Amino acid sequence: MASAANGFRSFHFSHVPVREGEFPTEVMRVFRPFGFARRIRSVSDELCYTDIAVRVVGRRGGEPGNFEVCVQRSSVTGGVSAQRTPDLLSNDDVALHIQLTGDRTMSQLGREAIVDAGSALLSSNSDVSMTVFPTPARFVIIVVPRKLMLALAPRLEDAFMRPLPLSPVILRLLLNYADVLEDEDTQRIPELQHAVATHIHDLCALAIGATRDATEIAEGRGLRAARLRTIKADVVRNLRDGDVSVTALAVRHRMSVRYIQRLFESEGTTLSQFVRDQRLVQVHRKLADPRHADCAISSIAYDVGFGDLSTFNREFRRRFGATPSEIRAAERN
Repeated sequence: MASAANGFRSFHFSHVPVREGEFPTEVMRVFRPFGFARRIRSVSDELCYTDIAVRVVGRRGGEPGNFEVCVQRSSVTGGVSAQRTPDLLSNDDVALHIQLTGDRTMSQLGREAIVDAGSALLSSNSDVSMTVFPTPARFVIIVVPRKLMLALAPRLEDAFMRPLPLSPVILRLLLNYADVLEDEDTQRIPELQHAVATHIHDLCALAIGATRDATEIAEGRGLRAARLRTIKADVVRNLRDGDVSVTALAVRHRMSVRYIQRLFESEGTTLSQFVRDQRLVQVHRKLADPRHADCAISSIAYDVGFGDLSTFNREFRRRFGATPSEIRAAERN
């Protein structure tokens, strides 16, 4: 299954059988431009399967290597070997492999590395390689342009096939920020796609080993954006029953209260304004949902965390230009 909008492309293959030889033709056609094409086989007598989701940002003619960032999320249900042969080399990009579960052994450039869950490995898309997953595994591969990464991390090629024990903070932020590619706004707005790609480049550079100047830029740009997104996701997740005060967020994310405040100030807002806006959005969504048609508006407001109805009504009208009752009535017509 594939979809495309502006400079964003999305591919998803479910339950693909792993047999001796290549991936199915459709999968190989998608994989080749991004360096994912492999000759594969099961390492046991049992047939196993793989699920593959690919998100691509940047469209410069659609030729190999003409993208800003490509993220592949995959899983295998059993032991698999995957070989990248000379005929499958298609670009000069680099790939950051992040192991989520299970482990892998990968060889390239005369080097061999074993990577377990929570670690990462950098490889070259312009060189042959062999990867073996001895057991079921889940992993993420982030592919970025080599030239761009060399500008951020000049010792890039020294890092090939050297296990990267990512700090838990960088690993979490990188994986969470890669999820931005799932957002509808990202998939629809080219300017946002470029910003997201730039921030992912920054986080990859920090994981690989950026120069001091590049580190300062990345921490003020990609790292800051990833941390802000992580805080926002926490707020949305705990909006109803959790504690979304700045103090609680600071404790959960091991940040200072002032740092969190500055993250929101960088967007011209505050944490309290963001929390209030998210609560208003949730109320609006429920008012438009037929499943909540019999719920009192006051109950919906209290349910998402509003403690004062007069404040809720005033802020709701300011936000949506209509009262909650008018919104509900309009949705029923």
